[in-house]
Amino acid sequence: MTVAAIASNTEAGVLIASHLATARPLPKKVCTITGGGTFSPNIAIPQKNRGGDRGVTLVPILKMWLPRFRSSVCFSLKDTVSLFAASVSLKRYSCYLGEFHSPKGYDTGITVYNSAANKKVPLVLKYKGIATWYMCGPTVYDDTHIGHACCYTKFDIIRRILEKVFGIKVLLLMGITDVDDKIIKKAQESGLSISEVARKYELDFFKGMAAMRVMTPSSVTRVTENIPHIISFCESLIEKDFAYVTSEGNVYFKVDKGVSAEVLNELPEETEINIDPLKKDRRDFALWKVAKEDEPYWISPWGRGRPGWHIECSVMASKIFGCHLDLHSGGYDLLFPHHSNEKSQSEAYHSCPQWGNYWLHSGLLQVGNEVKMSKSIKNTVSIKEFLKEHSANDFRILCLQSPYRKNILYCPETLAGAKGLYQKFHNFINEMELYSNGEMALPLFDEDKLLSRLQSTEEQVISLLADDFNTSQAILSLTNLIDSVNESLQSSNPSSVFKNGVTAVSACASYIDRMLETLGVNIMCKKKLSKGFVHFMDAVNEFRSKIRLFALQQVEISMYDYQNFISRNQLAVAERERNKEVLLLGECDDLILIELERPEDTLECRREAWQLLGYEDRVDDARDKTPDDLRS
Repeated sequence: MTVAAIASNTEAGVLIASHLATARPLPKKVCTITGGGTFSPNIAIPQKNRGGDRGVTLVPILKMWLPRFRSSVCFSLKDTVSLFAASVSLKRYSCYLGEFHSPKGYDTGITVYNSAANKKVPLVLKYKGIATWYMCGPTVYDDTHIGHACCYTKFDIIRRILEKVFGIKVLLLMGITDVDDKIIKKAQESGLSISEVARKYELDFFKGMAAMRVMTPSSVTRVTENIPHIISFCESLIEKDFAYVTSEGNVYFKVDKGVSAEVLNELPEETEINIDPLKKDRRDFALWKVAKEDEPYWISPWGRGRPGWHIECSVMASKIFGCHLDLHSGGYDLLFPHHSNEKSQSEAYHSCPQWGNYWLHSGLLQVGNEVKMSKSIKNTVSIKEFLKEHSANDFRILCLQSPYRKNILYCPETLAGAKGLYQKFHNFINEMELYSNGEMALPLFDEDKLLSRLQSTEEQVISLLADDFNTSQAILSLTNLIDSVNESLQSSNPSSVFKNGVTAVSACASYIDRMLETLGVNIMCKKKLSKGFVHFMDAVNEFRSKIRLFALQQVEISMYDYQNFISRNQLAVAERERNKEVLLLGECDDLILIELERPEDTLECRREAWQLLGYEDRVDDARDKTPDDLRS
């Protein structure tokens, strides 16, 4: 077996064994960082709540996992059992990110669940009112699906809370992986260049995020834009004796000097894992990989190659934020080995004890019994497909209904629940608007009591959002306020202490609408429509009616033509068809020019339409006109 072939299994084997040793959920497909493709074990270990020093319950895991064991996995059953037994003694390993040191700076009054501490801790920022945040972006090789949207929508909600509720300016940097084994494979299959594939699917990603109302990052950076910085980063790690170069030109990080060393130290020596013989330690991961034939490459001091997976994010984040980072985020599937290795090499490079202070990890979108929605297991639903039947509001409510750290089960029942909750908010705000506008009679009720309930709800929501962004309970508080308003409306009483509570009703509706808007949920109601937009909708509706009438007349005439075609003059029929086309285009002109008052658009539309229908004389006539001619 060649060294390259051996290397292809190295990280996959280490990752599998380490996951077994610590009872972590195993991804369906593991991308190797040594450049040899992918390894797809048929293993699924259930997600456990890893709070505090809780140990791992061995028997249920064995019962679930052992029947699904495959002999093709690169270690023996004996080793597997010993690894599970060892996991019971691993209580002291609360996470893969080493020790957490409370940073100095400005306390925001917010507590966040930090994966580096494995508990909620106060959010302390280096700069008052400013948060630096690096977010792992996508590997752009295929259509964006709602599994991606789940992760980025959850973090978009957190960003909105930080900015719009607590007044913190978020500087969000997203790193895009635009060179990767999967991108190379896609380029070979499609006949496109690697850059064409990457740009195509990066555009698709950001279009999808916009459709789901995810705010754009403050800045976007790509791997291929940072190759010189990556090479320099590797050189620095080699100089500091944190990395070494093999005779083939691969550069490896010395894991025994990083935060994940203790976890991987638990791997039994007899574990049957194929190791690159040129590695100094079987746990070491690639910083720079020798390029294989027909792969893109860059010239480095070690020969032709390209970056490893983990170093990409370290370099892109360090280039912008340097040796300090407030927040770092990604899905839970990135916690190990990606984030642990990223943290190790970044702290080695910067010679600092804590590069990133807070590591936030979102739960995944589950489909049925699968661990997550993933292209590799072909259970994805693209954003385009989702939006054909549902709305971005429905999806965002789905994300808001559960803590961001928890997985979401995607199924008709959970989606129906989200749609129903959105409809409740929509109906309430629009109904309260009718009361506020005097279009519906408002009964007398205890207005002071309702205003007091509103104030307590506002305080409760702020407290909940400051508690690790607890949107699920915050949403519940909003629905409870709706119930209180409805109860007040139903408890009308002619008593003198009861008032026409239009103020309280309007205040409650305005608050709920404002909070939903803050969280990215848009409730459409009349008060949000400008007069211009209302006029536009009226014009479009009238235009639709005219077109519909025209179409009905055309059907009737066409049937008449079919019955009398032989006996009628074909020239007269053609002239009548020409007149109908002119009439239809005239209506289009009226919509744009008269109703919408956009003569410049009318000219362009008219030129294109006449040309399409073959009326060259009218094209010339339209070309000679100006917007002022159309107004006269």
